[in-house]
Amino acid sequence: MALNIEALTTELISLPRKKQLEIARFLLFLDNQSLNSDDVNTAWEKEITDRVHAVDAGTAIGVNYGKAMRDIEKRFAS
Repeated sequence: MALNIEALTTELISLPRKKQLEIARFLLFLDNQSLNSDDVNTAWEKEITDRVHAVDAGTAIGVNYGKAMRDIEKRFAS
């Protein structure tokens, strides 16, 4: 089945913002599946280790969870 990218794009941008975000998340998920999982796991392990060290050293800057979630919901509200 040949896809008409222009028609598909037009249809996608006419969707509500929440649906657009769902599609974007799905596409990013698919893209991440194509990466070498060992590289991804190594990168996440390093990130987690760096964050733990920052907390232990007292250099991490915390953010209130409730405020962060409200900010995210506000930003992505349709």
